[in-house]
Amino acid sequence: MKAIKIFSACLIVIISAGLFFSTSSCKKTEDNNEYSYRAAMDNYTAERDFYRAYSQISKAAFQVNSKSTCDTIQGCPVLYISGAFPERILTIDFGTGCTYQDGTVFKGRINTVMTGLYVDSAQTFTSTFENFYQTVNGVDHQIQGTQVITNMGHNNEGHPVYSVDVQGASITYNEGTIHWTSQRENEWVAGYDTYVNPWDDEYEVTGSAEGADINGAAFSVNITSPLLYKFCQSIFSWIIASGTIDIVNPGYPTITVDYGTGTCDLIVYVIINGTTYTLVLG
Repeated sequence: MKAIKIFSACLIVIISAGLFFSTSSCKKTEDNNEYSYRAAMDNYTAERDFYRAYSQISKAAFQVNSKSTCDTIQGCPVLYISGAFPERILTIDFGTGCTYQDGTVFKGRINTVMTGLYVDSAQTFTSTFENFYQTVNGVDHQIQGTQVITNMGHNNEGHPVYSVDVQGASITYNEGTIHWTSQRENEWVAGYDTYVNPWDDEYEVTGSAEGADINGAAFSVNITSPLLYKFCQSIFSWIIASGTIDIVNPGYPTITVDYGTGTCDLIVYVIINGTTYTLVLG
């Protein structure tokens, strides 16, 4: 397993924010422990790529109504709708590339089988990926697997809740292939009553994940307090603004990641063996 060293005067670590952070000057001490943080990086990559897919699927599925059996909605992506419930087919076609304001490029297709309308309880949306890529910072990520979204209805607070399961997934890019599955519940805590404005949406996410990093090492992830996903206008990007996770890579110390207080300050805390490291993303 590829390892990254930690010294008491210097932390070089990759966490679930997906960025490298290091100090400009580091002195080696007598601490020769080697910990692997590959799992944290690869889990973040999977989280990010499948959350973006979830966002595209939910946005497209919401545009499908029950008035016609066949339809095409032009744009980038193009939406092709055919068949009838409970097996209505939604094809989200990004063609050779749809570029979003954060610079991410989507290519290929997402094929979704819908049992009903996105806003109706107990309906499922089963998606597979056809030559589907996300290009992030100039690097192609090929996404494979199955993502199942289920409308669980409203909770006691009146918030829509969706289960989101990723099955048999892989993400292949220039560094290797990540294998990943996850079982989540997304509570839509804000913005659910303003469908035309996705930028005010906020989700609280609970659940777990497991997989193997690009070196083949197994890892598991447990959300220990709900993750708050929100859109930050200041950086025009979705971020995890609060919540905590534990990442377990057998044979290595548990990594706890604390995303802060819910603001867009991009401060993340990483706790390892009782020591807290404060990192500023960006």
